[in-house]
Amino acid sequence: MALLMWIVGVMRLTKNMPRRLAKANVYPDGVRVMPTQEEYVAMAKKMADLEEKYDSVDAQVVVSPEKEKVLDAALGCVDQLQLQLSETKKALDEIMTRQHQMMAFVDKKKKKKRKFLLKGCFGGVSSASSL
Repeated sequence: MALLMWIVGVMRLTKNMPRRLAKANVYPDGVRVMPTQEEYVAMAKKMADLEEKYDSVDAQVVVSPEKEKVLDAALGCVDQLQLQLSETKKALDEIMTRQHQMMAFVDKKKKKKRKFLLKGCFGGVSSASSL
């Protein structure tokens, strides 16, 4: 019985498959998801035309020697600026490290000063009361 039900189910699915596929390629608002063969061929022709136009435009572009010299000079300037920037960054990192060290040193001195003052005040009070 299960085998018979399975065969009937497969037959129903295969019978309705072309209609389901046709419906699956169209959104509810009528826009098709999959292009038809004619649309695909037209799209392929347009792509081939665009590729030909691109190749012809790309072949026409020739950089004059003057422009090439200007571009090389500009690239040289950019390289120099990058080198200066990296040197400046390195110097800035070193300065930041020294600043952090100095701040830690100052904080350490402040803590020692507080300890000394607190110790001196309490020590002075205790010695004055003993007189």
